[in-house]
Amino acid sequence: MSELALYKNIMLLGSGIDACVKKKLSGPALILIYSGIDTVGWLDSSEDYATRTSFVKWVDAYLLKAKPLECTSLELYAARCGLLHSFTPDSQLSSLGKARRICYAWGKASVQDLQRTIDLTNKSGKYVAVHVDDLYEAWRLGILQFTEEVEKDRDRKSRVCKKADKFFSELGLETVRKVLTKLDKGA
Repeated sequence: MSELALYKNIMLLGSGIDACVKKKLSGPALILIYSGIDTVGWLDSSEDYATRTSFVKWVDAYLLKAKPLECTSLELYAARCGLLHSFTPDSQLSSLGKARRICYAWGKASVQDLQRTIDLTNKSGKYVAVHVDDLYEAWRLGILQFTEEVEKDRDRKSRVCKKADKFFSELGLETVRKVLTKLDKGA
């Protein structure tokens, strides 16, 4: 069951991201991408909970190796914090000057044009451009590499699948009714 939960839930995240991108729901798409990174980072860690360390480590090991971006793993983490906690590009890391704020190009927009605009209008070096499609592709390619590695390592796969067993799941109305019926009969 846990292997099924692992792949099913990762695919569901991807489907949610696809739907948001298709409907031009930029904030929700980014939140799902960052949540997806958090999830696989946690799966690959020995931690009980997702952390900054698990996020950054996974991004460095998989996402940025699969498709290099002009930002760092810490900058992606800072962007994640801003979006998830306040729906802004601002995070404690960016406010402290430890991470540039990420500006996003969408659809047919050119990330190079966006970065050039940033560079010409803001000499502070506090901003970096990333194309959402590139970030999403990097996540998908990173997951592909991650799952291929997990499949080859029995102990690692066991640990990852054990965590995946904790994933959010849905119970249908019929399942709930059957459980209640059995409990009522046993009481």
